[in-house]
Amino acid sequence: MEKEAQFVELVESFRERIYRICCCYVGDGEARKDVFQQVLINVWCSLDSFESRAQIGTWIYRVAINTCLGYLRSEKRRKRVFDDHAAIDLASVRDPVEDEERYQRDEDVKRLYDCVLRLEPVNRALITLYLEDVSTREMASILGISEGSVRVKLHRAKTSLKTMMDGDGHGTG
Repeated sequence: MEKEAQFVELVESFRERIYRICCCYVGDGEARKDVFQQVLINVWCSLDSFESRAQIGTWIYRVAINTCLGYLRSEKRRKRVFDDHAAIDLASVRDPVEDEERYQRDEDVKRLYDCVLRLEPVNRALITLYLEDVSTREMASILGISEGSVRVKLHRAKTSLKTMMDGDGHGTG
């Protein structure tokens, strides 16, 4: 029972951040909800193996980003996996559809996510973490690269994103 309470508390604390990460990787609303649910399942399945050497937020970001990258590598959409993991009770977690409706109403946010979706996966991760106010040290830990590399890659990613947001570029960054 303690694991379930810890899980629900973590999801409530990080739900919006996890969902925003999914928004940066998955453009289709239904697929985004599936990936969001997969992140929650991965957090649940890995919770026992979490070692407190890293901050819990860093670990959750890593799980979310790795799940999104796994989705991108996949050739076909993931099937709903709750059938295989029926023991997980997510009924107490708010539905991300509320967030979806909020993001759809805000055209600037939608445009930002559309541009972020066009970035290369590493740049997406950096911009996503930057938008979440994650420090360069924590970004380095999450992505497994040096802080110097984070700063250089983040600068390039922001430049690419700014170009896309200004409407001057149509490629990927």
